[in-house]
Amino acid sequence: MNVDTSLVKEKSQGEWGEGEINKDKISELNLIFRSLYGRSRDEFLKDIPLVGLTLIGTGEIWRVEYGELVKSYPPIKAIPNVKGLMHSILGAYAVNNLLQRKNNLDEHKIAGVLSAALEVAIEAIPLELPTELVDPTLVVIRKLKQLTESWEIGKDLSQNDFTEGLRLVSKELEYVIETVGEMAYHALLQSFQLFKDESSPDEWENCIMGVCGPSQGRRDNIEIAVAMSLMGKDALGSRLLYLENAFTIPDGLKFVAAALVEKDLGQAVFGEPYRMWRDLLSETATKYVGYSFFPELGPSRQL
Repeated sequence: MNVDTSLVKEKSQGEWGEGEINKDKISELNLIFRSLYGRSRDEFLKDIPLVGLTLIGTGEIWRVEYGELVKSYPPIKAIPNVKGLMHSILGAYAVNNLLQRKNNLDEHKIAGVLSAALEVAIEAIPLELPTELVDPTLVVIRKLKQLTESWEIGKDLSQNDFTEGLRLVSKELEYVIETVGEMAYHALLQSFQLFKDESSPDEWENCIMGVCGPSQGRRDNIEIAVAMSLMGKDALGSRLLYLENAFTIPDGLKFVAAALVEKDLGQAVFGEPYRMWRDLLSETATKYVGYSFFPELGPSRQL
């Protein structure tokens, strides 16, 4: 069986990371089919009047018309800053764990790195955060700094050091998170409303909105909540999509393009637009489980 792969070889190497075309004939054919499908997907967005994309944790919304990024609706500054607060907590948690394990690390150096970073944060907080968030954020950061300094001088670690330290500042931490949540919701609502107002009724009714982000820890995210308030709850899973493992806006564009072309394929082949948003063998899987289950994309199905 001799197959001319010259038209798709260059694309397949870049897109699928397969390197040289696999000499096994079945794999070679599958690679050709997938590569052609990929080329079709990349062209699909050029026919779509309107797509919206936002990157979780930034609050920024991008307007995409016929595959081109045409406008950004900027975020409020507090969202990435409070994200930085959570990152400092993650850093302290990580140092606590590493030092307890004594994993061939210089204990003083690893704690010292964190201590220096927290000192920079303490100096920056009054300049970077809204006034009402400065004092409670400083309470949290200074507690982390206190813990770090005790680790840095060689204090014996207790399993409860970190947990007890954060418990003492939990009220301030929750206040910061709740306050930023309210700020973020209303700022995002303004941006989404502007996005809608700058669209024709037909564009808005058919618009796909994608929220880009990692795969875990992002249930009940505020971007989806705001978008649902304008698009309706029924849009979730059909026009309003969470795009897992999309870490940039260009990544999100590729994911949206894939979702749209698979929706078109599902309609063309199965007469059901969301069929290709489920696993190819989903009918057998759901037969044995008894219902459609996570991970699920597209409207819920009653079996």
